[in-house]
Amino acid sequence: MKLGVNGWRIHGQRTGIGRYLTSILKHWTAEAMVGRFDEINLYTPRPVNRTEVALPDNIRERVVGPNWRMLVWENLRFAAAADDDVIFCPSYSRPLVARGRTVVAMFDATLHIHPELYSRAARVFNDRLYGWSVRHATLVITGTETARRDITRCYGVPPERIHIAPLAPAEIFQPLPGDARVTEAATRYLDAPAPYFLFVGKLTARRNAPKLMEAFAEFKRRRPFSHKLLVIGLNTTGLNLGELAERLGIARDFRHCAYVPDEDLNLLYNGATAFVMPYTYEAVSLTALEAQATGVPVITVDTPGLRETTAGVAMLMAQAETRDIVEAMEQLARDEALRRELSEKGLAHARRFTWRRCAAETLDALAEAARLPAPAANAETN
Repeated sequence: MKLGVNGWRIHGQRTGIGRYLTSILKHWTAEAMVGRFDEINLYTPRPVNRTEVALPDNIRERVVGPNWRMLVWENLRFAAAADDDVIFCPSYSRPLVARGRTVVAMFDATLHIHPELYSRAARVFNDRLYGWSVRHATLVITGTETARRDITRCYGVPPERIHIAPLAPAEIFQPLPGDARVTEAATRYLDAPAPYFLFVGKLTARRNAPKLMEAFAEFKRRRPFSHKLLVIGLNTTGLNLGELAERLGIARDFRHCAYVPDEDLNLLYNGATAFVMPYTYEAVSLTALEAQATGVPVITVDTPGLRETTAGVAMLMAQAETRDIVEAMEQLARDEALRRELSEKGLAHARRFTWRRCAAETLDALAEAARLPAPAANAETN
């Protein structure tokens, strides 16, 4: 029995799906495959740098160029080359035509629930593609019960066809009490050793970076706090963050970095007063788990997915509005006992999750798909 994996996301800066894929692949050793698959093929548009990506020796690379955009490559190159019994597609979509059983990973249905937060192209194309993909997959893998309910409600996938394999913080994210490198990293990224709030994630519309900046400006106006705000993430919506910071009067206390390596990110988590994620909606948050794994308190919105992800061990705001964010920041900036409580409980919660467990449960779902009947036709359009 052969397993094929779409490895397009393994290249480049490994955030989101890239981090998920590399984290589970490292645990798919020959021992883990016993009784499941005889062969595992990782299809990529260019060779994987194995000094940067720790792939087990039993994973066979099948390089299928050229390095086109993901959806084009997935349908024209990956689908044509993958002759495996099961193909695993970790990024919400599957090829329109596939020879074997397909398993699609989808971690939220936010595009369908809040279409107003996305571009017209995403609403018209991606939502239809994602819905078609999960409806026509043999099985679907997701990370939370909230996501399973959303996928069922939005796309009509029976819940028994959706397997939950909880995500986990990477092993590098851990507390570093008394480590001088934490202060050094804060100084390096913020130009001065000062307390700070931290945001990590792509600056998409649903993550409300402008509202966070507005709240931080109000936070600074209300009391003489010395805090700064550090935002880390790709500016995918083209926000003019410098101009906004100037207009809000926080330019001296605001910094944005598109990407930082995990070693520095762990240090920055450790040094933060709180990790702030004022999302409109999210079914699961890997960054919230990473923050909890380092012992930093989390400020987020009380939605089903974020409550489930954090186990409620967070400053849960009623909504992602300026007033709510300011009040949460003020409370954590002032209350050391509350910070310590959220830190300790968050650590205990995050330690329940490991990538070894996620990898094993993902393999269980893939092995189950291999036992199901092969599809008679894989190019339906409904």
